[in-house]
Order: sequence, then C-alpha cells, then structure tokens
Amino acid sequence: MYYKISGKEIQKVAIQHIAPKEPLVGYITMEELEKSFDELGINQAVLNELLADQTHFRTSIDTYEYFSFGIINIVNVKDVNAPKDRIAFIIRKNFFLLIKLIDEDNSCYELFEAVINKYRQNASIEKIIYGVLDRLLLNGNKVLEDIENSIIIMEKSLLEGQIDLNLNKEIIKLRNTLSMQKIYYEHLLDIGEELEENENELFDVEGLRYFRIFSSKAERLSLNTQALSENLIHLREAMDASLNYSLNKTMKVFTLVTVIFLPLTLIVGWYGMNFKDMPELSWKYGYPGVVLLCIMVLIVFQIFIRKKKLY
Repeated sequence: MYYKISGKEIQKVAIQHIAPKEPLVGYITMEELEKSFDELGINQAVLNELLADQTHFRTSIDTYEYFSFGIINIVNVKDVNAPKDRIAFIIRKNFFLLIKLIDEDNSCYELFEAVINKYRQNASIEKIIYGVLDRLLLNGNKVLEDIENSIIIMEKSLLEGQIDLNLNKEIIKLRNTLSMQKIYYEHLLDIGEELEENENELFDVEGLRYFRIFSSKAERLSLNTQALSENLIHLREAMDASLNYSLNKTMKVFTLVTVIFLPLTLIVGWYGMNFKDMPELSWKYGYPGVVLLCIMVLIVFQIFIRKKKLY
C-alpha cells in the first residue's frame, strides 16, 4: 500500500506510477518488498544484510549516509506478556516505508491507515513518521493511571492492616510490567532522539519539531514508569516492615507467656519430686498453699509487665 504526498495532500498510488523524487510513504510485507526493490530504489543486498539481524528482536534505529533503518518490537502496554508485533522501517529523503515482519492481527496496518487518514490534508513525511511513532505510545498514560490506582489501593489496605498473602505476588507482577514498559519507552525515546538529531539530513529543520514532541512524550512516560516502580519498592519495604512488626508482636506475646509460666512450671516440677522429707506434702494446707503461691506469682508478673509497659 503506497501513498504519495502531492501538494501536502495524500493520494493512493500504484507502485508503477511512483515518480523518482516524489514524497512517498507505504506499508508493505516482506514478500511485496522482495518484488519491488528496483521500483523503490532500495539496494537489496544492503537491506538483506540489515534484516539478517532481526532474529535478535532488538528495537533500534541505525543511521547511514543516505538513509535510516530501524526495527520496532511493539509492546502491548495493556498486556506486556502478549505476543509482540514487529515492524521495520526505511527512511530516505522524502521516503518512509514500513515493512511488516510480525503482524498477525493486522494492528500495524490499521495503525498506519489511521495515521494516513489523520494527516490526509497538509501532510509531510515528518508528520507521517511522527504519527506512526505517536500511535505506539497510545494508552500509555491510561495504563500508568490504572497501575497508580492499584498501588494506592494496596497502600490503603496496608495502612488498615489488611495484609493480603497475594500482595507480594501482585507487587512483583506490577514491577515486571513497569520494567518492560520502561524499556519499551526508552527504546522509542532513542529512536525519537536519533531522528531529531537528523545526522544524515533527511528532514527539513521545521519538521524536526515533531520528533522533539514525540521524544518528550516518550521521556515523560519513561519517567512516570520509573516513579511508579520506585513507589512499588517503597510499598514492598512498608509491607515487609509491617510483617516484621506483626511477627515481633507475636513473638513478644509468646515470650511473655513463657516468662509468666516458667516459674509456675518450676513450682510444679519442684513439688513433683518424689523425696521423702518434703514437709509440705503432709501439711494440711499444702495444696491450697501451692495454689495461692501460683496465683501470687501471676499477680506479681502482671504488675511488673504493666509497670514496665511490656504489653
């Protein structure tokens, strides 16, 4: 699918009708590209060498003297573990071509068509490239807002003492999500900054502002993602502190119980000895005396604990 930009208007065009220096944008498959090297003016050997490295699943852009080439792994920020779409792109002077590598649901093609429809009037190569990159940030803010709300709910539960056993798993899951999102935004930021530098002078100076806008958006998303990730770290620390406090409180209770009943155990063990000469065993008030002694021990320890504010 090819479109030419004529008088700042986008018009669909067949490949055989493409003029040599006329601004052109397109979205094609690898099969279509293999049949159209000559018409598009692309060096087949160079492109094959560039695409040979695609198995590393990198997201990057490489700048050459007369063109730029890049590959983007598109992360679904709503579900970072979902299968990733993958596209390559070639940029020359007045030329922008998207190449389908992996696009099972045709979402990349739909993205490209949405951009074409948006900039059908007053179009430029820079605007189309910006539109495609900007669409890759779609839903970014909404997803981060949802994650922030989830963190707030977890913090509220923690403050109320409602420590869910699955809270730790949820924190790890969110951190993994934010980590993958941050890497994705940083890769897109690298692409935006590389285009903005315009090292091979493919763009008009006026059009570079679109790449600055995109880089700013990607950077904000990256920073917001980092901030939320740090909030999760603090939440994890607060949860650990709360669990430690609960554990310490439980151990304190057990310690006090042990301290209280230790002398009682001593008394029981003492009078459980089978010696002949134990006058208390034959004493009329021996049994009530031992009971009274145990009660007095309990009272003394209760007074001591309250006075020292040990519980």
